[in-house]
Amino acid sequence: MDTNAGYAETCSKSDTAGPVRPLLSIFSYFAREVVCSPARFARVLGRISSNISMQFRVFGLLRIGAIAPFVCANPRFLFKHLPPKYLIRGLPGPTRTACFLHHYRRLHLALSDRLMRRVLQEDVPVFAMNEGGHLFAITMGRSRQIDDSRHVDHEGELSLNLLVDGTHVFVLSFTLVPGWVVEMQAADVLMITRIQGALGVFPMISLASKAMHGIPAEMLLMAALQGVGEAFGVRSMAGVSAFRHLCYDAEDEAIFKKSYDEFFARIGALRNQAGFYEAQFPLPEKSMSLVKRGQKTRSRARRAFKMRVAMEAFKSLGGKRQAGEGRFSFGAEAEDGDGAMEQSVPIGHAAAIR
Repeated sequence: MDTNAGYAETCSKSDTAGPVRPLLSIFSYFAREVVCSPARFARVLGRISSNISMQFRVFGLLRIGAIAPFVCANPRFLFKHLPPKYLIRGLPGPTRTACFLHHYRRLHLALSDRLMRRVLQEDVPVFAMNEGGHLFAITMGRSRQIDDSRHVDHEGELSLNLLVDGTHVFVLSFTLVPGWVVEMQAADVLMITRIQGALGVFPMISLASKAMHGIPAEMLLMAALQGVGEAFGVRSMAGVSAFRHLCYDAEDEAIFKKSYDEFFARIGALRNQAGFYEAQFPLPEKSMSLVKRGQKTRSRARRAFKMRVAMEAFKSLGGKRQAGEGRFSFGAEAEDGDGAMEQSVPIGHAAAIR
């Protein structure tokens, strides 16, 4: 996907104007969408005034070259962290703002200006393959509307999307947050807040899984997330529990628990005192000594494919191969019954797996 010329021209013009044009866009947005409704104006003003020093720091993001032109077209962007329904349930206002700030400051450090512009404006391909006449792809971009969820752009600042022949079939949303938010020691954590398949496309999800060695869609996106994390220099992840999910509904508790709590437990994440499922990349894999004899070849092929997905995601975001070799491994295998640990294979040497 190439950044379209019109957007590039807008960026160029906005950059020369500095923060003036985005600030004018914000004032216009308030006049058009907020001030005209006294109730909404009072609500927004109350949220800003209760945390005004942090909001001024958010305006400081306009100094980032990729963000200023984006705000011209999306003035609401710098205020999306204000409503209570942002990222997860029960997150205090100052913490929501801290997450928003941390994510975009960290993104600015991790990506080139050109790539950050693309990520803000479009979905950037991080993996693609043709198989059986079908195109399977994984893209990364801002979280945006897929189904009818009204909170979709609040469920995470970035999304990894699985596409089949151009159709979105599965999404994993995440945000780069400070470790203290999820009560982890790491400075930066990939907080996963959405794992969901699109409605009415189950045959396409199955088709993708079958073409990619039977790996479930959510595990394909987790492999891509490892590569993204490596490109960002972040190996810690925290998964939201069902109860703290933004769209949690007690009537669908079993579905939420299966999609989040049970999934995170299955991949080896442990629930901490704050209620998040924490883990480190690479995720552990079952020891090959515990894999049934007739399934070892298939298991090795699946692991090699996940390495391929992770490495391509890593390289697509500016990660260099030499930086990944020797340290970027996929799936240090879990201990078997005798306490033996099989050696993991560096992802830069995936071809060595037979």
